[in-house]
Amino acid sequence: MSGTNSELELITGGPVIVLVEPQLGENIGMVARAMANFGLSELRLVAPRDG
Repeated sequence: MSGTNSELELITGGPVIVLVEPQLGENIGMVARAMANFGLSELRLVAPRDG
């Protein structure tokens, strides 16, 4: 069975992922899921599209 191992701690003090002017909420969600797979927790959005 695949999934995210919730017992693993998230990496703190590591890299910050920055999305500049993301257009679709789906893209933000995909990035967030990929980050969780690698234990990353810092996501920044710069000028996201409203709505």
